[in-house]
Amino acid sequence: MVFNLLEIRFLNVGHGSSAVISFYSGNEAAHGVVDSAWNRAPVPKALTVLQNLGATKLSFVCLTHPHADHYGGLSQILQTFDQKIDQFYTCPMGDLFLNRPRLRKLAVYLKQVLARTDSRSIRQSTQEFLQILRWGDSNSSRWIECAGEENRLAPTGFSPVEILSILPPRFAKGNIISRIESEDPMILGNINENDLSLCLRLTYAGTSIIIGGDATKSNWDFRERFERNSGRDIASQVVNIPHHGSKYDNPQPVLDRLFLKSGDRYGVTSANGQSHPHPETIFAISQMGVDPYCTNLMPPCGANVSKLAPIKGVDPSLARLIRESAEDSGEMQPCQGDILVRVTADGVLTVTPEFDAFCSYRRGASARLTPQS
Repeated sequence: MVFNLLEIRFLNVGHGSSAVISFYSGNEAAHGVVDSAWNRAPVPKALTVLQNLGATKLSFVCLTHPHADHYGGLSQILQTFDQKIDQFYTCPMGDLFLNRPRLRKLAVYLKQVLARTDSRSIRQSTQEFLQILRWGDSNSSRWIECAGEENRLAPTGFSPVEILSILPPRFAKGNIISRIESEDPMILGNINENDLSLCLRLTYAGTSIIIGGDATKSNWDFRERFERNSGRDIASQVVNIPHHGSKYDNPQPVLDRLFLKSGDRYGVTSANGQSHPHPETIFAISQMGVDPYCTNLMPPCGANVSKLAPIKGVDPSLARLIRESAEDSGEMQPCQGDILVRVTADGVLTVTPEFDAFCSYRRGASARLTPQS
């Protein structure tokens, strides 16, 4: 009997998102990566994980949308594997490699940003995006832009796994084209790029997993109309909560559609100890009976970086310096850390965190606090 196994590693990258996906069939292994993040490290964590897994090639790389906390360090992954990447899936970017004038216009704008800014972070993110575009220009046959209600993706080695891109809707493609053509000065890094964000749904052995990118409430609302008209349901057992657990993009109606109504369900989110996940999102899924798995602490659980400023007796300017230094230090105050999701060929689902930290928002939490007789 051939041993088959699907693994998804949601990585602890602080303010950002990154996942490594692997499928094992007998002695064969296929690997892919969804998004990356610098996390102030010289090597992106996804690349380290891939190397530790012994990956020598990638079936796919996926960039959900052009925000630096999702593509930071991705160029290192592209350079490391280069000609050994089968496909590059991305959100709609205006068919850049079919429309050379549009590509040149975007490249000229990005170079102007580099010339005008003294910000290290803006320069780094702009140079990174230019490097990704250069790789795409040299590998345009492998560059696949996804938009539409459901696109079936077929990366090498993942044939037993159904992989669908379920967002963004088709009209997102027109939005990015018009912004490039009008030379929108906020084309890179603006919050509106979240409307471009890809969302993937993987199904294997009867278990479905959603990887949400920064998909927005407006797009989920559009998706709901499609589901109502088509009878297609995306409710899943495991959901990488969209937009890092944002309160606005995860209202109760969205959460109700993302998760199955009953059974063992898990909500996975990256966390930076400050802005995400929003506590109300975690409270909401907990009330639904969904077990939350946050990579790092959120403020109600003890994260305190944002509380360093008002220290009694400390000069305000010094307190500000302390806070800014702490926020830039890379300290992530890990809670669950990296989160490994496994699905076996017979449909057994396990979710294993790097750290077995107690979570009061999970089912059975009170039982763990009750002394055994």
